[in-house]
Amino acid sequence: MRFKFYPILCFTIVSACSSVDFIPEPDFRPNDHRYRVQTWQEVEIVRERPKKLFKIVGEVIIRNTEDLAWEDYEPRLKRDMFARKIDGVWMTEKSQTTVDNLSVHTMDQKGRTTNSYLQQSNLPYWKGYAYRYK
Repeated sequence: MRFKFYPILCFTIVSACSSVDFIPEPDFRPNDHRYRVQTWQEVEIVRERPKKLFKIVGEVIIRNTEDLAWEDYEPRLKRDMFARKIDGVWMTEKSQTTVDNLSVHTMDQKGRTTNSYLQQSNLPYWKGYAYRYK
């Protein structure tokens, strides 16, 4: 019973979460007195360089472990950037990386590997730059 529970738990943890990671620049300040955005819907998500002068304040990485469309992640990203007082995100890259989903190794009493199984999958991710207007 114990052995059957752990793979299900590991699969649930790996497959049921996604992340929006913000990596700030060294000079990033969470409070900005010039911040004018009133609601999270006003935060900009653009795929081209913004027209106004801006300053990059960090990098954003979205790991899509739930296999959802971009439209499902956009509100989550906007809310997160609004909480950090960031005007917008300039999305620059969409790619995939290979990750190990499941790795099972069995050993005999002497510590030698008897069976091994490795399952890999592609993890889509988006990268972009968070910015504030000057």
